[in-house]
Amino acid sequence: MKVFLGLDGGGTKTDAAALDERGTLLARYIGGPSNPHSASFGTALTEIMSAIDGLIERLSINVDEIAAICLAVSGFSSIDEETLLKRAVQQHLLKQELSIPVFIQSEGQISLMAAVGSNHGVLVISGTGSICYGYLPDGSGTHTGGWGHYLGDEGSGYQIGLRTLKTVMRSYDSVCKPTIMTDMIMEEYGFKLITDLKGYIYIPSHSKAEIAAFSKVCIQAAGAGDAAAIAILTEEAASLSDTAAALLRRSPTLQNYPVVLSGSVFRYSPIFRGIFCSSLQKTFGGLNFVDGSLGAPPSTGAAMTARKLFNDYRQE
Repeated sequence: MKVFLGLDGGGTKTDAAALDERGTLLARYIGGPSNPHSASFGTALTEIMSAIDGLIERLSINVDEIAAICLAVSGFSSIDEETLLKRAVQQHLLKQELSIPVFIQSEGQISLMAAVGSNHGVLVISGTGSICYGYLPDGSGTHTGGWGHYLGDEGSGYQIGLRTLKTVMRSYDSVCKPTIMTDMIMEEYGFKLITDLKGYIYIPSHSKAEIAAFSKVCIQAAGAGDAAAIAILTEEAASLSDTAAALLRRSPTLQNYPVVLSGSVFRYSPIFRGIFCSSLQKTFGGLNFVDGSLGAPPSTGAAMTARKLFNDYRQE
């Protein structure tokens, strides 16, 4: 039996999975963050090796059955960084007498594989941040968005959360009409007055994730019919649709492949998802949208990719 390992590393966790030749999940391991821009390169590499070791320890097999590994770690994006990652993993595996192919892929490619069983197509992510990926069958790829919360992240949880915060304060100042988001935030965070929000928001240690968390309030309020919340989701969905449209215009061939929707905003907001899809469909028509949340996790997609690339490698 051959076993294939896959690893999906990011700023909050490192998720590793192992599959056999038939695609059966054999083991999974969840570790800490491995994005080198969230910590140091050394810390990220240590976490990656720990995740690999933890996954192997959960496999009740001989290590010589492991055939290949595929890694997709956000933050290792340049050729030099990917080379560093590959060499470090190869050296670590050699210590366990494992000399196997090590493949490096992007988070977009493994997410597509997990969702549709192929590493080509379009992936639109709306989570804490946002980005649109496009990959062709020859392995070439491009993206639009992904410039972070200062330069972009349109249609992301961060932007929706930030607009939610600004809207409730403008409502307090009577610039905007009253919104149920005000009471929802006060109840959720235990504020006596909505002006208490200022002291909470400007705590220096608060990250993008804390701001993005307020998108949940907006999504719930929109579901209850709040006009201000609906307006935020509508405008942000249309903005992300513009970003995806730019990708499809840049590489028209991508219009023939599935458009996978991934991330918490797509998953939990039917309003956002509906506006995004209808806007993009109106521009291009005939697009095939796929709910990425219904597929396997990206770590499994990485292991599936390891299996595919290993088989391709053997056939060359």
